[in-house]
Amino acid sequence: MPEKFHQWLSVAFLLLTWYVPRQTAPGGYLEDFLVLRWITFILIPIIVLAFLLYRLKANPKIYLGNIIWPVLLLFVVVLLSGAVNKSTSVATAFTLLIYLRYPLLFLVLINWDLNEKSLDIFLKLFFILVIIQIPETFYRYFISGIRWDHISWTLGPWGHFDLGVYMMYATALIVARSLVFRIRKAYVIVIGCFFLVALFGEIKAYIFFAPLTICFVVWNCLAFTIPRRRFYAIISLAVVAALSFSATIALYERVFPESRDLYHIRTALDPGQEGRIHRVAAFTDLLRKLGRDPAPALLGWGPGSSLAGELGVEADTGFDIPIRHKNQLAETFIDLGFAGLIAYFWLLFCLFGQYRRHYKLEKEKKYLYLNRALTGIWIFFAFLGPLYDLVWRHDSPNYVFFFLTAVIYCRYRKLRDESSAD
Repeated sequence: MPEKFHQWLSVAFLLLTWYVPRQTAPGGYLEDFLVLRWITFILIPIIVLAFLLYRLKANPKIYLGNIIWPVLLLFVVVLLSGAVNKSTSVATAFTLLIYLRYPLLFLVLINWDLNEKSLDIFLKLFFILVIIQIPETFYRYFISGIRWDHISWTLGPWGHFDLGVYMMYATALIVARSLVFRIRKAYVIVIGCFFLVALFGEIKAYIFFAPLTICFVVWNCLAFTIPRRRFYAIISLAVVAALSFSATIALYERVFPESRDLYHIRTALDPGQEGRIHRVAAFTDLLRKLGRDPAPALLGWGPGSSLAGELGVEADTGFDIPIRHKNQLAETFIDLGFAGLIAYFWLLFCLFGQYRRHYKLEKEKKYLYLNRALTGIWIFFAFLGPLYDLVWRHDSPNYVFFFLTAVIYCRYRKLRDESSAD
């Protein structure tokens, strides 16, 4: 396929996942077009099928990278869980698309020539879309008095989740760029603004996890930066992260005077609050309740059990463990058990292993900075995010993560081939 087609489709898909799905929520501009909420569930299989037909006709060789085995294992686990738990075919198919649509799209992306120009276009658009959220959310808070879930108008109702993910990814990219190239005042200002946006929208995942992500990126950048520049950049980033976090905590009660418990610790620990489990504790709470019946531990309660009442899933799945706020770990365990979690984490560790292999061969700073940024994005996508929300399910965390990782795969393959030729 032509290079321009890859670039156009990558950008178009970013715009689609950025704006369309969340606008289908109640109160959104597309709420009457519910099918658009699942647009990627339709488009990605079409893209994968079209790629296979084109490639088998033009060039039967397909690069599968190092994730094909965990993808196959995840596929088998979903089918086994569905068969053992007698789930409906619709629920099983829907669960397959939840967990496999973006890994399958990733397999298509790594077979395209995602070069430096593709990366530049994608990152420019990504940062433009993130940065324009700052004046928009400031206007809505200071002028219109809007807070919480509706802090972003363009991202739609409950778009604060997506905004938090995008800001987290942008933060990792900014920090890595500061350490590999040089830090700029604008970077410090932008990160500070991200914390304010997170405060106005009560995006706790960003408030709590951004400092950890910054630390992880800094740690992974220590090996190749110039000592003096590294020292100044690390000090500057540490100061801005610490001050921004502290200011956010200090201002919380002013922004939300009706809420006095930022951490919801009392709610989480109060045994009298039945069903009100802090989402971070959802998985451990689930494991405690599993003691009543350990049989589902391996394959879960069946595909769709965590999604009762959603598209193609029966409202009564027989799942009665009361978890008000389910995080990704708990939801995957409910659907697929330990086998599903092991398969998905195997996939994620395969991606991280490729970052390490690419880093050993790479000399160009642009790709070094992307590599180190992806380590921070990865730690959020693999561990921090799943503790708080459904990051393996939604489009916003998946597409940017898998696209940028695909760029690293393409670059590594090129470097490996050049090294073999020498």
